[in-house]
Amino acid sequence: TLGAADLPSHLIAPGSAQIWSPQARAFVPLQPAANTGAPNNPQTWGPESQFAYRWRQDHACAPLYVVKYARGETGLAPDPAARDWSPSSHGDLWDAATAEIDAAKAALAAQGLAPRVRAVLWMQGETDAQSPAKSRAYAANLAGFVAQVRARWGDADTVVQIGQIDRPGPAGWDVVRQAQAQVAGDDAKATLTDTDPFERQPADGVHLTASGQVRLGDEFYERLAAVRP
Repeated sequence: TLGAADLPSHLIAPGSAQIWSPQARAFVPLQPAANTGAPNNPQTWGPESQFAYRWRQDHACAPLYVVKYARGETGLAPDPAARDWSPSSHGDLWDAATAEIDAAKAALAAQGLAPRVRAVLWMQGETDAQSPAKSRAYAANLAGFVAQVRARWGDADTVVQIGQIDRPGPAGWDVVRQAQAQVAGDDAKATLTDTDPFERQPADGVHLTASGQVRLGDEFYERLAAVRP
């Protein structure tokens, strides 16, 4: 898990971006490795930190509002025995994330703003890759997830940015990778970033290092700019 000690120096100073605080029920200044993690571990951080840094470099006067909801070791396929992101799994991660997004949008609307979800950054798939059944179903599950993201969280123009998992070896990883490429290739408003070249943490060989997270944030930012100038 990345924390404050892993934060690159250029990300230490807070910028103008705002991040949704579930505790405060309000947007607060985004401070990488201070409020970019889960409520029980706020010092974790990921590609959103570099994405926000790049945004404020190019959009000095344009606001950026971030809603982060990330939970590790979770699948996309519906699974009554484990946490998952399936929109059909009631009371699970989809519903929890939706509740936070709805609250964040309501807070902005109360300020007289008209919030829209411009992009969703999606880095997930390793859990599904460990199951033959879940990996085979990943293409259909991801396409359905993307459709629900636009229907429930955003709109027809919401860009879904997919971080493609790496290739550690088991067959399920390649199945999920191919599914991610297929969904992105079939969707003009989706992007794909191959994370295989990015540096991984030696402890597990799966999670990205600080430099890997920075590269992922760069890729997400640049690919969004290519889709939506």
